[in-house]
Amino acid sequence: MAIERMEMLNIIGHLSDMNFITRELVLLGCMHPVNALREINSNNFTISTTIKNMDALVDVNFIRPYRANQQEAELIQKTESLMDLFELDRNEVEWNPRWQREFNEWAEDIWDIYGKIEACQKEMEELKARQKRIDELIQYFEYIRSLDIPWHELKGMENFDFRIGLFSKENMAKLRTNYDNTPAIVYPVCTLPEGVVEISIVPKSLVPELDRIYQSLGYQPINIPENFQGTPREIIEELNKERTEINDKLQSCHTSIVKVKSEYADIIKQAYAESKILEKMQVLKNEAACSNEFFYMAGWVPVKAKKMIEEKLKSVEDRTMISYKQPEQVGQQLTPPTLLRNSLLLRPFEALVNMYGTPSYNELDPTSFVGLSYMLLFGAMFGDLGQGFLFLLAGVFLAKFKYRTNLGGVLARLGISSMIFGALYGSVFGFEHIIPALLVRPMENINTMLIAAVGLGVMLLSVSFVYSLINAVKRRDIEEGLLGKNGASGLLFFWTLLIIVLLYLQKGSLPLPLPAIIAILGALLLLMVVKQPVASLMMKKRPLHHQQVRDYYVEEGFGILETILSMLSNTISFVRVGAFALNHVGLFVAFETMSEMIQNAGGKILILILGNAVIIGLEGLIVFIQGLRLEYYELFGKYYNGSGIPYRPVEWKLPRKKRRRASAEA
Repeated sequence: MAIERMEMLNIIGHLSDMNFITRELVLLGCMHPVNALREINSNNFTISTTIKNMDALVDVNFIRPYRANQQEAELIQKTESLMDLFELDRNEVEWNPRWQREFNEWAEDIWDIYGKIEACQKEMEELKARQKRIDELIQYFEYIRSLDIPWHELKGMENFDFRIGLFSKENMAKLRTNYDNTPAIVYPVCTLPEGVVEISIVPKSLVPELDRIYQSLGYQPINIPENFQGTPREIIEELNKERTEINDKLQSCHTSIVKVKSEYADIIKQAYAESKILEKMQVLKNEAACSNEFFYMAGWVPVKAKKMIEEKLKSVEDRTMISYKQPEQVGQQLTPPTLLRNSLLLRPFEALVNMYGTPSYNELDPTSFVGLSYMLLFGAMFGDLGQGFLFLLAGVFLAKFKYRTNLGGVLARLGISSMIFGALYGSVFGFEHIIPALLVRPMENINTMLIAAVGLGVMLLSVSFVYSLINAVKRRDIEEGLLGKNGASGLLFFWTLLIIVLLYLQKGSLPLPLPAIIAILGALLLLMVVKQPVASLMMKKRPLHHQQVRDYYVEEGFGILETILSMLSNTISFVRVGAFALNHVGLFVAFETMSEMIQNAGGKILILILGNAVIIGLEGLIVFIQGLRLEYYELFGKYYNGSGIPYRPVEWKLPRKKRRRASAEA
């Protein structure tokens, strides 16, 4: 329903308190950080002159960017390594505020545990690297397993060069057609999905010529060391023995690690949770500035979070300076982020708004209008009690079990809208004889549906004009708000033209003499053309035009033509709402007709089920997209800017299930 009010938070504190303050801010998850050094340099950082803060005021002369503690970064990295090494599930990590310990305590535990397995970890890494290389060599020798010639003899020939490599299938075919000109014996030994493995024997004097030919064909050599003894079969046996020995050593290392894991798994999980908090604390610190004794931090916070911040930082309030500023008191180059605040019914539709762009801080939040209008449009185009119920179930499933709260929430609400219109249309899974229509049956009232769709479009377009007018007032933009095509002049022109057309269609004659109508509409259009100089006069600004006068009026002249055409196209575009409502009925009628042509009862049922599946899947998607198109192109273009900055507080959250448990224990 609205955009949350923000204030700029400035904090000056002793470096010794920095960990405590940043930790509390991360756990609160309410601060959108701003670079403090940039704020200080632009004189936007609040430092009041009092006895309490005199030291900080003097110390600000030695200010510099805060540099992250390298020991903290290493601790985070080591904790991640332990989680991977012990194969601990990060989704199973639990955290409780009662577990809070000093950084040095966590660091001591992690370094102690890591020291116990560090040698084993390095050995495992070396063994896995050797194992990987052995697997590669076994694969290479498998290509030539059938050769009963010692490998060292093949590679050690005095007058000939022996090589093994890979060609793509296409290039191998080219090589076959050109064997006569190839100065080598070429023998394919294995066909792989990516190409053909071949062996080549060439006189050493002809190696340069063969290299030239092979390079043109994209030859990929397979490099095998020369120091292997025995035939390829014997080498494979030796490599398998070595691989078995490596597996035994890996198993021994794994057993040692499992033993340490059983003893320290809980501590590591707790340390991991703390390390993730520490990682988020570093994000805040990276935007902070510091001097020899103090740190300086800035960021946007919601007004409603001020009380919580003061409570959490109460223990350091005697030596910490906390101040707040309204957005108007901050430089214009710094825009507050946007945090949307909507009711439970409309909250999922914030995702649709953000897909187009985040509302500006001083812009009207369109979520309520988008949510209500989108449900109205979807329901009108896809009105069916049964199919809407399936949408509702799908939405609840996605929201509750797949944690897709936005998509699931939107689908559930669209399903409810579809059910409501299904009751109004008297449609249940396409059948229109099961329940009576509470309002209208689309196929029996085609003209009514199409006219009602246009009427719905007129209503929504009028609301969008109002939104545009309110946004202009919030921006104090007289030019667009009062005189622009999407402002008061545009709204008056739209409704004047609409009333004239309606009265003419109803009575068959114009309500006023044609010259009077032309004069009224012309005056409104003229206001739109001269909006810039008129607005400049009203606000006593000079010059009246912000560009060349001739260019301005040429541009505005074409703009008037575009305004008239867009108003017409925007209004007519809503005919699709009625058309899709009719299409929804007609598509099921087609499947129903097909089912009546089948004598078998099971076949009839199958066709009807298939028809509903196609309607829900295909037409449901089309209607979903068409509804978005009407929102984005016909409505948003009139009133929505969407150039805001999303509110992204630095916070850390447990996985959903664990979050509930931690909060309960707290």
